[in-house]
Amino acid sequence: MRDTPDILVCRLVAGRITYVHRRLWPSLVRLADRFPLDRLAQLHEIHTDSGRHVIEKIVFPEWVPSETTAEAERLSYEQAVSNLGSRVVSDA
Repeated sequence: MRDTPDILVCRLVAGRITYVHRRLWPSLVRLADRFPLDRLAQLHEIHTDSGRHVIEKIVFPEWVPSETTAEAERLSYEQAVSNLGSRVVSDA
């Protein structure tokens, strides 16, 4: 699942690995000011030649596609909270 381009891997909820499907990205972008920015970084696990695992981070909003940003701008705050769930937003 981590390698699927439609899944954002981040540490959104309580600093734990969180998987966010692409259809929720506009809501996440709309509510970005509610989360610490480091929790919105996209994480990629890289397997090195030595067999180690290294986490590569792409900071927010560099990973966000322009169409996602445009869609986020059309969402109301209430719609975004409804899409993500008030519990996720309140745990930020």
